[in-house]
Amino acid sequence: MDLIRPFQRDDIPDVVKLFRWAFQRNGTHTDGELLSYFDRVFFENPWADDDLPSWVHVDDGGVLDGFIGVQPKRLRFRGRPVRAITATKLMAAPTATPLVASRLLRRVLAGPQQLLYSDIANDAGRRIFEALGGCTIMLYSLKWQRPLRPVRHAISWLKARGAPGAVTRLLGPIGSVADAVLSRGGPTRSPAVPDGYSVEDLPLTLLAQRLPDLVAQRPLYPEYDERWLEWVLSIAQQTIPHAVLRRRLVRDAAQSPAGWFLYFFEPGGSAEVLQLVARKDAHAAVFDALLADVRDAGATIVSGRLEPSMVNEMSARHCLFRRADHWTLVRTSDPEILGTIAAGRGFLSRLEGEW
Repeated sequence: MDLIRPFQRDDIPDVVKLFRWAFQRNGTHTDGELLSYFDRVFFENPWADDDLPSWVHVDDGGVLDGFIGVQPKRLRFRGRPVRAITATKLMAAPTATPLVASRLLRRVLAGPQQLLYSDIANDAGRRIFEALGGCTIMLYSLKWQRPLRPVRHAISWLKARGAPGAVTRLLGPIGSVADAVLSRGGPTRSPAVPDGYSVEDLPLTLLAQRLPDLVAQRPLYPEYDERWLEWVLSIAQQTIPHAVLRRRLVRDAAQSPAGWFLYFFEPGGSAEVLQLVARKDAHAAVFDALLADVRDAGATIVSGRLEPSMVNEMSARHCLFRRADHWTLVRTSDPEILGTIAAGRGFLSRLEGEW
């Protein structure tokens, strides 16, 4: 008979084959890179928990035809620890019997966790999740964008969609001049670090130790240690090796941490924010520092998942808002936790998701 059992290291080659089929657009990584990725993500996690394994489905012929990944996370809600997981990479082969994906997700939902969180679900995954009692969190399914060099960004967009190289090279100098003019005023004016604030590199030790102070007003927030942060950021870097990761700390005039931000960027391209956190009285200063830092790094546009506490600051700086490419999903039996997340009062960054 077919069965669902915990994911084992020996299953990795078969899961990579399944991944190749399920995510055909992700063709930029070699088999060796994917083998390493699945090993590091699911078997080298410093917070691995035998009670919270990933799962595979094996048909009655012994063929692995389904997978769902589980990543244990640590959160706190009103001061008490919350056992949480992120569900990721739900896959079923085209030859699998009906409802394999639903059965895998149902098995995960039956686990001992108090909260399941997934932030890059597609439409099919969302339908399965909601049918099994999960909720789509609309606030965290939105993203913000802020053009920094809009003309050069438009030229890059044309190049990525097949515009002739001779045309984009000709437009390059024109774009630089146009962006310089636009940066002097209007919605894309050049941002700057506010007076009295400074920006420096962010040590992971400080990130782990000081996060509770900066989000003290939030009922729900993550709990970190330096070893886990090093691991998860190395996974993120492995996923997009061509990008540069910047970790930046913002200090106020008294040299106290006012907040920080982490983002990936490609010089001359886009920047994607992984985490943005600020003390309640320093939202505007930290967001301005982010925009200035990203622009100085050479990015043409910066974006990130919506941070509900900073909507006013983002709107005032002419950010654009739209639905993200993926859905954020939650399942918990605690109505207080669910209400906190749905209202945008929890602190959940990309580090709490499927990176």
